[in-house]
Amino acid sequence: MTNKPKSVLHILSSLNVGGAERFVIDLAVEQRQSLALNTAILSFGHQAEALVKECENNNIEVHFAEGSTFKKVLTLKKIIKSFDVIHFHSPYTLLFSCYYPLLAYGKKIIYTRHGAEPFAQPKWRLMHKITKFMVDHITFVSDEGKTVFGKAHGWEHKSQTVLDNGILIPDESLEEPKDVNRTKIRLGSVARMVSLKNQICLLKALSVMPHEISSKFEVHFFGNGPCEELLREEANKLNSQVNVVFHGMVINRDDIYQNMDVMVVTSEMEGLSIAILEAMARKIPVLATNVGGNPKLVHNNTTGQLFDYDNHEMLSKQLIDIIQSPDTICHLGQQAYSMVKNNYSLETVANKYMQLYIS
Repeated sequence: MTNKPKSVLHILSSLNVGGAERFVIDLAVEQRQSLALNTAILSFGHQAEALVKECENNNIEVHFAEGSTFKKVLTLKKIIKSFDVIHFHSPYTLLFSCYYPLLAYGKKIIYTRHGAEPFAQPKWRLMHKITKFMVDHITFVSDEGKTVFGKAHGWEHKSQTVLDNGILIPDESLEEPKDVNRTKIRLGSVARMVSLKNQICLLKALSVMPHEISSKFEVHFFGNGPCEELLREEANKLNSQVNVVFHGMVINRDDIYQNMDVMVVTSEMEGLSIAILEAMARKIPVLATNVGGNPKLVHNNTTGQLFDYDNHEMLSKQLIDIIQSPDTICHLGQQAYSMVKNNYSLETVANKYMQLYIS
């Protein structure tokens, strides 16, 4: 395809709340508004999922592939006919293209890997061998993701790019000023409660502090998942020291970020975290594990601090430093905002994808 495409279909595993899902919705809106593309989403999830309503609010057409494998393949085959570019956003969705070898005929096929998981099991190795000949271009959101994928699947001669995620930058003039006189510093975590995210590290970091220091923090968890019960048990041990609030799944991003002064990311693996970008765009500094794409965003003493994965003692020391110098929150937050605004706008990302769609 050498001419400018008129339409793009983004294909997702689901429309549950997640960084990749939010990014795709925002990207679809930006592509429609600034590039005049007809954008839509095909989800292999269910119609009752949390972000379906957000798509409706943004006038994004959503199609669903439900039922048996056969029915899902028929839906995929039917829907893609109306679009010039087919943009897959997960290995799971790309798997269904194996049942439809003519998928690539007359279409531009883009495959974006939002995480750094290798998907190295035999099933996924076979899938990637087949789809290598269908995909025109593969993109990654971090260098780590690209390296891990290369070791697991090769694709050395396939056109590929590390392309940063982007976000909608809130209007700075509409922000409410932060309360610099708060008696407690609010620590926020935004993630699925799964072992990969390791949120218990934050609670352990607070548990090793002297009471007079840990009592100056609040913890706000946004999300749910199989590790929630374990986190609640750990939080109960801290009840006399730290107020820990479990908000559950919250859709409105303003409702999330207005409840934190500092974001803490404890993951074992990350791509280029949408949650980190969104926090920084609201002048919230970040403490994050030194993994994946985190170091690209979190710069020590500039936009936040990095700590070693599962090192709750190192995280604890960084939190104590914040208590001792609370003014650093505003200082780091302002620099974080400037960095995101200058480098990670959604408009820039949309234009980069357009170049891939045309090439």
